[in-house]
Amino acid sequence: MNYILDKQINMYSVDTGHFYTNHEKYLHDLNCKYRQERRYLVNALLKIKDKLTDRGYSSDDIKNLKELSKSDYENLKDEDEKLYVKTNLLICYKREKAKESKDELLNLLKNKLIQRKLVFDKIKKLESLNKTYDKNIQLRKLRESEINDKNIISVFDSSLSRTIKIKEDELTDALLVVQVYYFDVFKDLCFYGFMFKNEKYIYFTSSAGQIRKKKAVFIKESVWRANEKTIMCGLTIEKINSKGGNNVNKHLAYMALPNSATDEWVDFDIDRCIVIDDFETNVSGVFDFIDETDYSITRKNDVVPIPHTDGAGMMLPSVMKKNTMFRAPWVKGLLGVFDFVKFIQENNYSPIIKDIYGKEHDVIEENIQIIFTKSQFKMAKFYDSWDEYKTYFKKYHCQAGRCNIEEDRIKNAKINYQMLQTLTNITDDEIDLLTKKSVDTITNICNSEDTMKNILGITPYNTNMTAFQKAVKLYPPLLNDTYAKDVIREVKNSLVKKYRSGKLEVNGKYTFLLPDFYAACEYWFGHIDDPEGLLNDKEVFCWLFKQNDKLDCLRSPHLYKEHAIRFNVANKAYGDRVNKIKEWFTTNGIYTSTHDLISKILQFDVDGDKSLVIGDSVFIRIAERNMNGVVPLYYNMRKAEPKLLNNKSIYEGLNAAFVGGNIGIYSNNISKIWNNDVFINGTEEEKEHAINCVKRLCCQNNFVIDYAKTLYKPEFPEKIGNEIKKFTNEKLPAFFEYAKDKDKSQVTNRNDSLVNKLYSRIPNKPINTRGMKLGKLNYQKMMHNVNIICPKEVSKLYDELNKKYRYMVNMKDEYINNLRYMACSIRNQFSDLGYTDETIADMLVQYLYGNEKRGKQLFWFCYGQYVVNNLKNNVIVKKTKYVQCLDCGEWLEVPVESKTERCDNCKMIHQREQTRLRVKKCRNKTM
Repeated sequence: MNYILDKQINMYSVDTGHFYTNHEKYLHDLNCKYRQERRYLVNALLKIKDKLTDRGYSSDDIKNLKELSKSDYENLKDEDEKLYVKTNLLICYKREKAKESKDELLNLLKNKLIQRKLVFDKIKKLESLNKTYDKNIQLRKLRESEINDKNIISVFDSSLSRTIKIKEDELTDALLVVQVYYFDVFKDLCFYGFMFKNEKYIYFTSSAGQIRKKKAVFIKESVWRANEKTIMCGLTIEKINSKGGNNVNKHLAYMALPNSATDEWVDFDIDRCIVIDDFETNVSGVFDFIDETDYSITRKNDVVPIPHTDGAGMMLPSVMKKNTMFRAPWVKGLLGVFDFVKFIQENNYSPIIKDIYGKEHDVIEENIQIIFTKSQFKMAKFYDSWDEYKTYFKKYHCQAGRCNIEEDRIKNAKINYQMLQTLTNITDDEIDLLTKKSVDTITNICNSEDTMKNILGITPYNTNMTAFQKAVKLYPPLLNDTYAKDVIREVKNSLVKKYRSGKLEVNGKYTFLLPDFYAACEYWFGHIDDPEGLLNDKEVFCWLFKQNDKLDCLRSPHLYKEHAIRFNVANKAYGDRVNKIKEWFTTNGIYTSTHDLISKILQFDVDGDKSLVIGDSVFIRIAERNMNGVVPLYYNMRKAEPKLLNNKSIYEGLNAAFVGGNIGIYSNNISKIWNNDVFINGTEEEKEHAINCVKRLCCQNNFVIDYAKTLYKPEFPEKIGNEIKKFTNEKLPAFFEYAKDKDKSQVTNRNDSLVNKLYSRIPNKPINTRGMKLGKLNYQKMMHNVNIICPKEVSKLYDELNKKYRYMVNMKDEYINNLRYMACSIRNQFSDLGYTDETIADMLVQYLYGNEKRGKQLFWFCYGQYVVNNLKNNVIVKKTKYVQCLDCGEWLEVPVESKTERCDNCKMIHQREQTRLRVKKCRNKTM
């Protein structure tokens, strides 16, 4: 069965400016006005400067003019000089006025908070004395008049939306997202809430992703009170605080679990689940230890504690055949498929195991189907037993959900610049080999109908095609239309940009990282402290790449040299071991050894993290050479301390996360080092020094990631900090013009680093479809009623709306891209003209295709599915099926009656091998 997030709800998304009082809004608008006028004047000043330069003025002359005062201006005679000085003085004036208005606004916001706190404290004091206060706290109000369709977002269904009974496609006011710009306004909202439509709203939570974007979710207080026990599975803030509280930002992340996009797991049975301690062992190996107190680096051969099941649990194959990410109140992580009952029976182990509270369970007798680990049960210490959690789960009708289920067909992925830039030892010939697949994709775009379909994403791996993709698949002559050619041109330009930024085509796929569950079960049921498992050190098992005996395992972000080259025991070279291990490791994930430090190299947990697994032999050879002498980095991270949960601690935790967790700067600074000339023409000693700077930045980056939880970020000693700044004060690498849309002024000149060299190797040729035999397009095949003519009112409305929305919706799908509300809103505007959606679709086909119009973006976004339905009725399409190549595992589409078992490439190799064997057999007979 295929699971897909296809239900959406709609909610309001506003920012802190929507909560201004009238005077605050006046000051904010005044500040915006001054800044806008200043920007206009700055642009005007540049034009005047160019004019003066053309007249022979030097940069010093212009600098002197810029320093003149108002009184100096009066004495000037030259009109251009006067205009330059006057404009510059106006800029200074506007800058000062903008600062004044902003300072006045900030002071006003700050004073209001102080006054509100005084009232709040007075109320609390009187309440403690059983007295009342005749004043109420005046809560901020959401300015309803400023909310419009631009403030409405579509999000996927979640257990929270299902719990509070938000209907599909409904515009709800139960939840609301606030973008934080002014912290004093947010502090006010966070402490006291706000009013909207005569209802009070309170702060609910922010997920890790929302914290990075400075966003907060608020919930209607009445809705919270009605559903609090369901959302928190029986817990309350008071109960959590009575047991010592929790780390604020961890708590917010756990509270956000019900709000994450999931499909409901309808037949989930909590009584068939237990939770047990994690499987952890000490793994020996060589690593570089970085002491954060002085940032010294020491190479050690020692043991490292590795929690192998950090975030992972197991489920029987009878529950699901595919690995899946799991969500329930306070429970999250990955559920991997493993038959632990079969393991117990074949090894003659006792089925008795203790849960994290010390209670024994017979997993066979109790028909346990899912085993969670303690690392997945985030609030375990706040329950007295697993039975208590189960009781609350059932009593309050809690839900379990699934998301990110392992795909049936996993498509090839692209590598990125981070993974390439660490390959500092590479030849030009090797770069040509690495880029060949990408170059071929660009140069062969219009070679055939198949290559055009491929670049449009019409492949066996695309199981969620847009309406336009489905239509082209059904009716290829659509490729002859100007819109299709425009789309192909846009896709080609996008690919050129991606390739030049390091996103190259590779023989690689993203797949779930999984522990050796066999070793885990030896630990849990066999009571073996250091189990052997099925995989040795430096081994992995990945059936996706069974044709490759060696793999490069990668993960983003890739900051240090993190190419984990591993032997793939799924390859036939390993003989009988392959079938034995395949009996237990049945999914397409990549299983890692419990004797390996690979989790420290890639910095992964197994709670749903994926690895980009590469089977390309050329790439692996290059990476292996670059990893010579490289070992993992290791540092002692601080633990997050719990706090009592209240408005104050929650705001402080959020504020720390908002202002102290900028990890993007570390990634960019590390890229500056990897692309520095030192790796092109520096000495070995200089290269080693640069690599040590990267190691230290990686270390500090990890402390910054945890800063919101630990409030601990060790600074560099002055000498080390200055050494690092010599690299990081440089501009960004040249390829960031493509990777991050930087201006030329923000990047360095292009040097000969690997990723910078991609620019000259990736061609940018114009597409040319002339000479291709795609068949003549008959647009009436796209219609239900071919006699319909599009009236002027429909075509006029379409032209208006397409001009407004075309860039936003081009090649998008209302379900896949969370644009359902927008699509429905646009269709409603056409429906108001008195026609059905089917009729509007026919009218627009006649108008756009009958008159050979180019702007078809909005049409395919809103009405494409009606065209697909019509094509299914009007076009005879040969039936096909999808088959997986027996050798390489790639998927292909073939006629339904075909007996093809291999892709073209593998079929050719197979035929050669069969021919070779026949010739050999004949020779043996004649001898």
